[in-house]
Amino acid sequence: MTSLALTHRRSLFARAGSPALLAAALLLLLTTHGCNQGREGDRCNPTLVSVNEDECGAGLACTQPKDCPENYCCPTDRTSTDPFCQPGCNGGQASICAAGGMADCPDGG
Repeated sequence: MTSLALTHRRSLFARAGSPALLAAALLLLLTTHGCNQGREGDRCNPTLVSVNEDECGAGLACTQPKDCPENYCCPTDRTSTDPFCQPGCNGGQASICAAGGMADCPDGG
């Protein structure tokens, strides 16, 4: 009779643990996907915009500034003072020039 009681207790624990595990997984999913909106100057992925999952916060768009190899969350009205939203994106232009890419390089790039 004792083994039946222990089996029953494990079963109850397993049934109670499954919803708790599911709730924890859902919470993790919500905190890492969709709820965390990028701030001005944060890096972003422009391909997510095409699937309605823009990483940028309100008033911002995932853009690639001129002479910049990366994309950042920048204001849609282009009034940013953040260095990552400016042409060259805070050193990005130098990276393009050093790699021999097409940019407004001091030596004519």
